[in-house]
Amino acid sequence: MIEILEKTEIGQRIRQLRTTNDYTQAEFAELTDISVNFLSEIENGKKGLSQDTLAKICKQLNVSADYILFGFKQKSASLVDLANTLTIEELETTIRYLRSLIEMKKMEI
Repeated sequence: MIEILEKTEIGQRIRQLRTTNDYTQAEFAELTDISVNFLSEIENGKKGLSQDTLAKICKQLNVSADYILFGFKQKSASLVDLANTLTIEELETTIRYLRSLIEMKKMEI
């Protein structure tokens, strides 16, 4: 079972990402349309955040909500996993598209 991190851990993760991206609290609060005081309370684990605020924070920091809430980055699906979700028709279209891309790349050389 996956457990959501405590507010303090979520806040620490947000603070770490904010500082890694060289945002001051004031800059980041403005970019995410929240007050500096509220951002400080989130980062210190005193307040939780709404879905809207979480979405704004994730978008600005270019991370998934999984990373903020659960502490892990979303795994990328392998090409085989993605291909297995396609119908035969979709696979054939994808192959034609890839062949076209290969030919275009060859012309660039």
